[in-house]
Amino acid sequence: MELTTKPDYKDAMARWEAWWQCELIDRPVVTLWVQPDQPKDVPWPAPKQYPTLQDRWFDLEAGINWTDAGVGAGLHFAESIPNYWPNLGPEVVATIFGAELQFSEGTSWSVPIIKHARDVLALQPNLEGRYWQAIRRATDASIARGQGRWVTGVTDLHTNIDLLAALLDPQTLCMELLDDPEGVALAMEHIAGLFEVLFDDLYSRVAAAGQPATSWLGAYHQGAGATLQADFICMISQDMFRRFALPTLTIEAQHCTRSIYHLDGPRALTHLDDLLAMPDLTGIQWVYGPGTRGARDWIPVYQRIQAAGKCVQIICPDADDARALLPHIRPEGAWFAVGGSYTLAQAEAFLKELRDWMHRSHR
Repeated sequence: MELTTKPDYKDAMARWEAWWQCELIDRPVVTLWVQPDQPKDVPWPAPKQYPTLQDRWFDLEAGINWTDAGVGAGLHFAESIPNYWPNLGPEVVATIFGAELQFSEGTSWSVPIIKHARDVLALQPNLEGRYWQAIRRATDASIARGQGRWVTGVTDLHTNIDLLAALLDPQTLCMELLDDPEGVALAMEHIAGLFEVLFDDLYSRVAAAGQPATSWLGAYHQGAGATLQADFICMISQDMFRRFALPTLTIEAQHCTRSIYHLDGPRALTHLDDLLAMPDLTGIQWVYGPGTRGARDWIPVYQRIQAAGKCVQIICPDADDARALLPHIRPEGAWFAVGGSYTLAQAEAFLKELRDWMHRSHR
């Protein structure tokens, strides 16, 4: 596969594959925004008006139109690859069991449909509902429109214990964990295989087009690569995590040839060692949230991840924050997701710094 919008696509994919394996070609993986020296004048889609927020969200074709224009306007630097992934919000998986979504400007959430964890046992997944059908249509349309220009990603899949929280609501699930842990265990067994079904339903379409797997997180793999997540775990103990969430996460990781876990927030750090002990989990994305200077305040976390042999996404607010980490971590398996905006000359200079760092580290 080649992309006309990214002439160095094959080089970028080679670095992504090396990153997954905690290896190096010539430098670590980098994604950042580069301002084109000569901005291109492209025909952007005209703004549209919608009767409701739901109508706006369901117009997934509009997102494809913006991607179609945007991939020709931007400079896809280093390992940044143009992509589109269909999105109806993080709890779209709950609609497979009959839940409806409520929409706001920036996100959506599910309307709970059960009162007790055991109620899940009476529900069966249905992939023919309007929400999942919209995701399928947008996936197919993006693959067709973007062939040779961008990569189509798999939608946001919050399965596992997040799905149970979406069907019950998180507060109710907390109470169920105390009042009926056996019922929660049965519910988790009932939904344990859903990730594989949904991921394969979408990824098979992407793979048939010869494209790599990607998601909202923006990592790429020429195979079954996925983002795994269970945001609810920030609310439970290690014992509860090991009993109710870890078994299903293990199944999900085993289904993929590469997987990266979205570890969201300081309260979720309680479970880092258990995640690092998963043999089939490839990497960790650590999202530390607001209130700190940046990645430099979490160096011990990155060191723990690397010591366990996992690759890691390091989210840096700017290039200076990334530089602050260089004396403390290894270049192997490091992906610097750098915020801010840079000229091409600044971006190239940053890459040279990383190459020099790699060579110093290997002396």
